[in-house]
Amino acid sequence: MTGRLVALFCLLLLVTLPGLPSAARAQAPEPSAQFFRTVLVAGSDNTAFNLRFMDLLQNQLGSRVKVRTYTEAFSLSHPDLLVVALGSNALTQVQQQSPRPATLALMVDENQVAAYLGRERTTLSAIYHNPPLIRQALLGKLILPQGNQVALLVQAGEEARYDPLLEELARFELEARVFPVQGEDALIATLARALSYGDFLLAVPDSAIYNARTIKHILLTAYRRNRIVIGPGRAFVRAGVLASSYTSLETVTAIAAERVRQFLDDGTLAPPGHPERFEIDVNRQVARSLNIPVPDTDELAQGIKALLQNDAGSDNP
Repeated sequence: MTGRLVALFCLLLLVTLPGLPSAARAQAPEPSAQFFRTVLVAGSDNTAFNLRFMDLLQNQLGSRVKVRTYTEAFSLSHPDLLVVALGSNALTQVQQQSPRPATLALMVDENQVAAYLGRERTTLSAIYHNPPLIRQALLGKLILPQGNQVALLVQAGEEARYDPLLEELARFELEARVFPVQGEDALIATLARALSYGDFLLAVPDSAIYNARTIKHILLTAYRRNRIVIGPGRAFVRAGVLASSYTSLETVTAIAAERVRQFLDDGTLAPPGHPERFEIDVNRQVARSLNIPVPDTDELAQGIKALLQNDAGSDNP
């Protein structure tokens, strides 16, 4: 009898003491699927990038949200799920689906998203990939405090698109002029005229003008005339552009996770826009060769934010 009592007492200890494994705990069911929510990711053509992004997003969202690869069949069978589209091709694919799912587009610019905004029964937001040009121009202003003339190369026929930017720059005491490029053969000649006018060249995010084939010629021409180039993105800084602002993939993913959580909570998405969080990249070697003292990148970022905040404050007396 005593042996049985001891055995029973030991069994009770195993079941009731905290932190000790027990048969009851070992057989406890996994959390019900109802506790898990799902977001779909429509990837780019770069498989490694897609996997990296999905891993970052999953870490941001935690285990209560499942991140899985988008397929049209699965999306159609679960029409309430949000789709995160990586790049313009993914956005086009998702927006061709009928009915269209709620979509958050990343790695896209305003032009790629504009065609889809305003369509009926469309829930669409975006975190734009390219830095806003006003931010890039203010970066140039901080690097060259005495420079107040900004030159832009644009495709012929697109000059009017930049009128709002020129008006905005005037509020920061910057004069700007666009120089239309009539085809690649006219690029360097047009660039020479632009550099004769501007204290620095503000590079717009247009791959027809700024690409791997043209950037070397643009930079050599600019630096021979002792002019700096700002933008259009971090990759160009590595190629020899003096500086650009950018938002890291980790930061973009964190912002995307905030949008996803908002959608899961109330079914809404914030309007499309540029990320407010950004960093600065500077090619110090180029700065030294041009004999231009460039402040610390954190100082530049804070300076841009201060200028933008002061301007916003002047609009709200």
